[in-house]
Order: sequence, then C-alpha cells, then structure tokens
Amino acid sequence: MSAEIRGTIIKKMEKIGSKYLLLQFTGADGNLKGVELSKRAFSKIEQVGVDGSSIGFLRTKRSDMIIVPDPSTVTLVPWQDNTACAFCDLRSTDTHERIAIDPRGILSEVNRSLYDEFNANYYARPEMEFYILTSDLKPVDTATYMALPPRDRGYFVRKMIIETLELVNLPFKTFHSEVGKSQHEIEFQALPAVAAADGVQMFKQVAKMVALNNTEDWIISFMPKPFIDDSGNGMHIHQMVKGAKTDLFQESVNDLSEFALHFIAGQLKHASEITAITNPIVNSYRRLVPRIEAPVYINWGIANRTALIRVPGYESGRLEYRAADAASNIYFTLAMLLAAGLEGVRKKIEPPSAADFDADLLSPRKLKEKNVELLPRTLIDALDAFNKSKLAKSVLGKELHQEFYEARKLEWEHFTSQYSFEKKEITPWELDRYIDC
Repeated sequence: MSAEIRGTIIKKMEKIGSKYLLLQFTGADGNLKGVELSKRAFSKIEQVGVDGSSIGFLRTKRSDMIIVPDPSTVTLVPWQDNTACAFCDLRSTDTHERIAIDPRGILSEVNRSLYDEFNANYYARPEMEFYILTSDLKPVDTATYMALPPRDRGYFVRKMIIETLELVNLPFKTFHSEVGKSQHEIEFQALPAVAAADGVQMFKQVAKMVALNNTEDWIISFMPKPFIDDSGNGMHIHQMVKGAKTDLFQESVNDLSEFALHFIAGQLKHASEITAITNPIVNSYRRLVPRIEAPVYINWGIANRTALIRVPGYESGRLEYRAADAASNIYFTLAMLLAAGLEGVRKKIEPPSAADFDADLLSPRKLKEKNVELLPRTLIDALDAFNKSKLAKSVLGKELHQEFYEARKLEWEHFTSQYSFEKKEITPWELDRYIDC
C-alpha cells in the first residue's frame, strides 16, 4: 500500500471523525467480507493480508493475497461509532498488482476495454427487491404493491434504510412496497459500474443492519424465492453506456442506436451462458418461472415486462436486464453483461424483432415459430451452458471459471442428493442456506 493511499484515507477518516477503519472486499461467492483496524495501526501497517482460499479464491497452497483500499470509497459506518469503511482491491503479495480473480478488477477490466474502444463508460442502476420477515420467516404484514402505512408496516424500516443510505452518500431514486406480501424495492440512481457494484454491496449490508438494530425480531432477505406462491426477489439492472457528451444507446429521443441494438443482441446470444453468474444458486430457478413477472424467455421488447431485456417505453437510452438476482456476485454479473453486450457490438450481431407479445401466453409451437428460446430451467442447466462458454472463460479467466463451475455444481449435487427440484416447494435446505442471501 502506497504512502499516498494511506495518507489520503487517514485524512478522510479524520474528517469523518473515525478512529477505526473497516476494509471491505467481496469473495467469489459475492458475500461482503471485512477486517478492521485502528487508525493508529493503519497508519503504520505496510499491507493487510487475507486467506483467499477461505473466501472462495484459489487453492490453499497459493492463496495468500493482500487487500488495498480504494480511497474514493471511504465513508462512515452508520451502525458503528467512530468507524469508517472502504472497499478494497485484491492484490498479489509478490508484485502488489491487482490479481486476475479480483471481482472489482474483473469488472474494471471489461469497462476499460469499453473505454479504450469507444471512449465511453458502462453505468448501472439496480433495482433491489427484498422481503421483511419475522424471525420465524413470516411476512411482517400483508402489504402489496405500493401500499401505504398502516397496512405497510415495513414502511418505517424501509425509510430508515433510505435515511442510512443518505448518510453513506449512496444515491437512490424511488422506494416502495412490492407485489409480494411484505416485499419491498429500492431503486438506485445510475452510477459507473464499479461504484454501482460497491453500492449494491453496501446497500445489502445497510438493509440488514437497520433491521437488526431497529426491530425486535425482523430480518431482511434477498433470497430469490423465499415463498413458492408469492413473488420472487429480483435484481433488475438498468444499463447505460455513455461518453462525456454522448449516449451510445440513444440515436434520438425515441430511437435506439445501432450500438444499443447490437448490445441487446450480444446479451441475448449469451444469455444462457451467463445465467449461472446472474442466477447462481439452486433457489434462483424457483423465481424464473412463467406468469409472475420474472423472465423465462430469451427475448427483448419495448415496455414489455415479460421480456428478458426491456427497453422502457418512456426512455430509450437504457436497457433493463430482468433476470439477475441478489444472490449473484454483482461485480461478475455486471462484467458478464457488459462483455456479452460488447461482443454483440463488435460482431455487429442483429437482434430479433422486439417482442410485442406476452410470451407466457404462447404455446410451445408458437414460441418455436417465433424462435423464442428458454432461459436455463435449473442451476445445472445453467452450469452446463456456462461450462462451455468461451466468453465466460475470457472474462473470468480459466481458473476462476473452473472453480466457480465446480463450486456451484457441488451445491446442485448436495441439493439433489436430498430433494427433487421438480417438486414445487421451498425446501428447508434452501431456507437454511439462502435466507440470509
């Protein structure tokens, strides 16, 4: 860690009034990790090491790595007195260069290729859906879409989350109750890709800590499908590609550019291959079923909420990818979406016609006539496509690609050794493993 980085962070800590620093980083499984130091210790330490094998990276025999904080991410920790936090990059113990398997680094690298080629950056605006539940995993109320208090008892927790996000300077757009009982959504403003991914990680931590510190027994869950008969939790990702003065997705006020159309085509072409990244757990595929506003088919449309990629009817300068969920590693998810879109642009792939129909209502014969294919139906189906993907290997690197595949395949095997996925239920295995997603 350079003296410049250390000095900049210490100045920010002093401005915040913090005596401690929480260094945060993301494991291969997408979970946020951290180690805390006093300001005095941080001012003297040369480097902070972590065991990569314990967080899903590398083999034990060569798993040591160091974490280096990004000074631009320093902010306060609202639930800890006198404490600041910063997001970190993972670096080699030998060269101190960013290592190839660093989630932030992987996303940064794909965005760098976009910038080098098109002088533009990738922006993301996630919509985060979650349930507020009691400790025995029951909804805290019966509120549904855009309900108001007193029916929406979760309103006050949601409002505290918003107020906390303001303290850490994480910009949001709207917040409201969602379709499921005691389900909620907070939509963020667009940020550059890495900052948006950091924001997702910070938001999940904020939401859970607000519930922990301000309720008797309520919890917040981003589990994709906690209830078999109610709506699932998605993480819809609105995407933009912008230069200093240009919007590469928008030809005119109401028209998509050729760049955007090729970008859509690339994401559709690689949708099956990247689904193991955007939807990485067994429970993810409980959500991706017809007739509940979750995408099932590989298509796109304008103002079509059944499509995998939706172009809002009132704003053509962004694309909404609707399949992802918050169980995913957000850095990997954004990296794969960007890489797939860029391949479409580079190869000038043409998209199919925009879907002006509800694919859920069509027969298999009609879907075949329209050349509409299905997303993978289970985790193992998604992993089979992922394992063959040259794009995924090029983005993640062969080693990380293989380790991700093996870890998720083992998860599927653990599940199917006890249960059948065909049975329409949320199993105790899933609740135990994913409720804290």
